[in-house]
Parts: sequence; structure tokens; C-alpha cells
Amino acid sequence: MRFTFPIAIASSLLTAPLAAADFDLDSLLEMPLCSLADTKVVSATRTAQSLADTAASVYVITAKEINRSGARSVADALALAPGLHVAKYSNYDWGITARGQNQALSNTLLVMVDGRSVFNPMFSGVDWDLIPVSMDNIAQIEVVLGPVGTIWGGNAVNGVINIITSEAESAPDGKLAIKEGNYGYSEYQLHESTQIGEYGYLSGYFEFVDHMPWTSDEERVQPVQDYNVYTERFGMRFDYQKFAHTVSVQAGGIRSREDYQWMKHHPHFLNPGQPSASVYDTEMTMQEYFSGLQHIYDVENGDSWENKLWLTYSSNDSTARDAQFWRVDIDSHYTIKDWWGTQLSLGGNVRIIDEQLGQYSDSERYSVPYIRVTDNTDFLNQSYGLYANWNIDISDKSTLTLGNRWQYNNLTHSVDAQPQIRLSYQLSDNQRLWAGWGRAVVTPSRLELETTFQENYYVESGAHDGAGNKYDYIATYLYRGGDDLSIESVETYELGYRFWDTNKVQLNMSGFYSIHENIRALKGVSAQGWVIAGDSSPGTVGTYIEQYVSEYVDPLWSETMGGEIALKWQPIDPLQINTNYSYKRIVGHCEGAICGSNDAVKRQLENQPNHYVNAQVMWDITPQWWASASMQYVSESKLHRDFVDDPSYIWPKVLSFDASVSWQYADCTPRITGSVENLGADQSTEFPDSQQPFQNGTQYWLTLDWNYGAVDWTR
Repeated sequence: MRFTFPIAIASSLLTAPLAAADFDLDSLLEMPLCSLADTKVVSATRTAQSLADTAASVYVITAKEINRSGARSVADALALAPGLHVAKYSNYDWGITARGQNQALSNTLLVMVDGRSVFNPMFSGVDWDLIPVSMDNIAQIEVVLGPVGTIWGGNAVNGVINIITSEAESAPDGKLAIKEGNYGYSEYQLHESTQIGEYGYLSGYFEFVDHMPWTSDEERVQPVQDYNVYTERFGMRFDYQKFAHTVSVQAGGIRSREDYQWMKHHPHFLNPGQPSASVYDTEMTMQEYFSGLQHIYDVENGDSWENKLWLTYSSNDSTARDAQFWRVDIDSHYTIKDWWGTQLSLGGNVRIIDEQLGQYSDSERYSVPYIRVTDNTDFLNQSYGLYANWNIDISDKSTLTLGNRWQYNNLTHSVDAQPQIRLSYQLSDNQRLWAGWGRAVVTPSRLELETTFQENYYVESGAHDGAGNKYDYIATYLYRGGDDLSIESVETYELGYRFWDTNKVQLNMSGFYSIHENIRALKGVSAQGWVIAGDSSPGTVGTYIEQYVSEYVDPLWSETMGGEIALKWQPIDPLQINTNYSYKRIVGHCEGAICGSNDAVKRQLENQPNHYVNAQVMWDITPQWWASASMQYVSESKLHRDFVDDPSYIWPKVLSFDASVSWQYADCTPRITGSVENLGADQSTEFPDSQQPFQNGTQYWLTLDWNYGAVDWTR
């Protein structure tokens, strides 16, 4: 059933009399490109710092760039940044990595919203479609490439993505948006904000999205192409600022319900007389809710003290991720502005996660196609960290940064150091040269240490012996965690250069070399078979069960080298051009019993695309009209001859275009925007066929958004 009332409302708004309209059309033009010196970032140091002086590879995606790109998700917006490989698996699944392997369970990239981690410990990765943030509330996305473990802790090994939301005072004030497109896409958004007293501001939003799981013409999805994914997002923010105190309170959440087809096996020895399998439609629910408090106290002498408290609840009822958890994050850091002529930041964090994984009976372990099981379903995961970051002005032109973090977790009962050294040098007023070295670690996960992922296959009369007897057949594959795995770590050396020309040009260049140690691989442990006599399907004498057990080990390590170039250019005020190029090459190594004479296990690390290009053009044609176009290119990967001679393992070449055109008669009337995505790559796949990704078709949609808060209703 479709919602029709917002369409009717929007239509009436478009045809409403314009006699009372405010025709201040010049206000529709966006701000010009900022100078690097004026652009402030917090994700590299936790303190607001000029991007020009930041000794790290940092890139900022602005609210304007997000809006003009037509991006409907954080994952789509990240395609605008250099150094990231953004690959779409289906209409709501992405794989995103920085300077490393792109894989479904990528745990080397820390993703945050306002400093709150959205990393999901249930499967050691990021659910990109479940990030609880409104795209219209994003002030900017800061992408830091390289290790930032000293500042943020675990998983910030190859990069950090920090989504910075707008303060309540700057959030959309009275905005209604409606989007309709092909493949059953509908989205409805409502944003409000207001002032509370003299020093406070409150904003909130609610959004509903309805779309198909696949934008695909593939035959395999046609019988279920009427399925839908329903997502609700909501959030509120209250900001209070008076004298030296700044307080921010946030709360929000997201819930996604996915129609899908599920199957259960019914082995006859467990379910006599039943059919071998049952197929039925069901719904999977994934949700996350959070609340948080942030307090900043600016001391009279220039020092500052910041404290954050976050409470998060997440749950998922998929058999692969059947779990729920409560997470508490407490973070505090104090910055001494002048400590004997230097700046010193001291901080610490506490993270406590009450994990509850799903429980399954012995019968269910053979009837579910895939399942994650553990002997200890409940666990209190604890992590404690202390860090220091010291900025020293060596001269008028150079600044040295020294830092380290010591992090303890009760999964491994170890304390891991995450140090860094960074140097910034001022070549001239508009040029900077910087260098850095850092080491960061991947937070240990119960999934790779204590849980087992199990796949089951059942076929009636699927086996027979030499005597002509037939058996029902069950194949069970167990991928077991290893409790003696070493901590994964990445050590990176970087060199970078920046140049800018007021608000006309921004140029960022960086090169890197990194070593990734203790990479996981699966080692075959055992293979056995046995027969359960009787209680089998007609014509058979029993059930033959084969069980294959593999266990995670850590014999792999890799070297990665490459670099990024990012250019933002505004030749004339109405036109901005952004272009990025990135190169990445991985060299795999293997040491241990599973390596032997077979190099495939290390060569599979190298099977990644090498070249990445994206570009965006934004044109403010007139005060009423703007247009934007963006392009993404990813090169095809090259298979090493020692890996596998199978073209289905090749990452395919991707070349696609997105475009948007927008018109608004006056700032008191609705804006109409037409957008199209995936031009030139219709029905393409962005993952190797061996991973069975879904095709991504061309999508188009129309957006009507009305900022009714800007209308003077008294006229």
C-alpha cells in the first residue's frame, strides 16, 4: 500500500498562490568554496583545527556536495572521497574500505556519527544502510585516511569516517520532502527546529523509506521482486551554549524491516514424515537506538574539557547476526592549550557491551541453512583506554605531534599500544608539507574468537554406498573461531602536500606505505562422516552426514602502497569542480603451516582494483536552477597466476554517472529536483561474480522539498 496524502499536499503547494512569496532569490546561491585554512576538522586530533595545518590525509565532503550529488545514503556520499573503494552489493548493501581489502566483514575502517561509533560488534563490520542519521542533517563528512588509533582507538587502522551533524540552530527549520522513483522507491521526510529560551535550540526529524531490495532484472529475483525494505529513521538534538559551557543532548534511532524468503531443512531423522524443506516468506528486523550527552567546558586560560556519554541498543534477528546488545561509551579528554609553550591533550574511554547472541537447539543447528552459534551466548565485553597527544611547535613553520594510546580489552586480556608521530611544515602561506607514522589495532571480536558460523545442505536420497544402498545426505560446514588469534594491527608511513588559493583551489596529495599483520584465514581442521540408520526418506536406509571443520588462523600479512590526489576548483563563483584519483596495490605474504607450496592464500589478498577515479561538477546556473553531475570509475582487478584461474573472481570495471537538476521558483515555494543514478552502468555488478552480488540498475527519482519554515505566514 502506498502513501498518497503527501503527494496531494505537495501538489497543492505547487499550485498555491505566490502573491505572498518572498522573492529573495539571491539567498538560494550557495557559499563559495572555502579555503583550506578556513576549513575546520576535528576527526584527526579531536580538537577543531585548520585542515591546512592537519598532519594527516584528511578530506571533507561538504553538505553542499552531498546535496548536489543526490546521495540518498552515507555510502553513496562516500563515493565522492578519495582513497575509498565504495562497491554496491544490492540496493541496500555496500562494501567500503580505505587502503585495504574490500570485503563484507571489513573491520579496518572506523565509522562514527558525531564521534559515536556505529561499528557493529555483532558481525565485526558496519551496516551501511542502518546508520541512524538524516542526510539533510549532515554538516560535513570528514574522511581521515591512515591510522588514527591514537585518537579514536580500535578499528581506526586504515581510516576514520566521522559524520558531523548540524547543530540544532543550523538544522533544517520546517522542511517537508517527498521522493518517488522507480523500483518502488518512496521516501518521506519531516524536519523541524526551534529556539528554546535565550541559549538553547532544539531540532528533530522523522523519515520513512520504502524500496525494493534489488534494482535488478536478474531472473533469480523476479519471483520475489514484490518484496520491500521499510526503514524508519528519527532523531532529535538539543544544544545549549552559555558562557563557558556547551551542552548537546542527542537521541535517535533506525529500524529496518526486510521482506525475504527463508527456508528450513527437515531431515527425516529429526522430522519423520515431513517434506525435506519448507520455503516461506518472512520478515527480518534490524534496529538501533541511541541517546547521548556531550559537555564542553572552555576554561578561562584557553584549556578545554570535553566529556561524552553514549548509550546504544542494537538488535538483529537474522540467523547470521541473531544478537542484541546494550553498549555504554564514556569518553573524556582535557586539552591544555599552553603547557610550557606546547599543547597537550589527555583522554580516556570506557566501553562496556552487554552482548546476547541467539540460542539454538541441536535440531535447529541442522535445519537452518546458515546460523551463528556459540557456547557462551551472554558476555560482558569491556574495553578501557588512555591516550595522550602532544603538539610541539618546533619553529614558526613546523609542528611536531607525538601521541600514544594504551587500550585494554577483556577478550584477550591484553594492553595494546597505538602510537603516532606527525610533522607539519609550512612551505609558504598557502602550502604545507606533512609526514606521519602511526600504528593502530583492530578491536578483538567474539565472532572470530568464540563463535562458529555453520552452513547446512540437505538432499533426500543424495548419497549411496558401494552396495547400492541410498541415504539422505547432509553436508555441514563449520567455520570456527580461534581463541589464540593475535591482534590485527596496521603500521603506516605517510607523506603529504597541500596547496590552496584563497577560495578558488584546494589541492591535497598524499602517499603511503603500510604493513598489515595477523590477517585472518581459514584452515581446514577436520573432515568426517557418519551414518544414522533408519528414520530416513522412502527408499533410503539412513542419513549420511559429512562435517567439514575450518578454524580461523592468522598466518597472513600484507604490504600496501599507494596514494591519493584530490582537487577542488572553483573557476567562477557559480561553478565548482571536484576530482579525485587514488591508487592502491597490495602485496600478500604468508607464514605458517597453511602456506606450504600453495601461494593462493596470500595471492587472494592482492585481488583488488588498483585505480579509483571520481569527479563532481556543481553549477549554480541561476538563482532558480542548479545542476550537478558526478562520475565514479573503478578499474578491473588483475588475478595473480598463483591465485585462481577463474574470471568470476575478478573485481569488474565500474564506470557510472549520476546527475541531478533542480528548480525552485522562490525560496518560499517547493524545490523540484530530478535525479538519476548509475547511468552508463545499468544492470552492472560491482563485486566479483564469485561473491554472487546483485545487479544494480539505473534508478531515477523526483524530489519535492518545501522549506515552509522560511515562509512569512503573516503576509
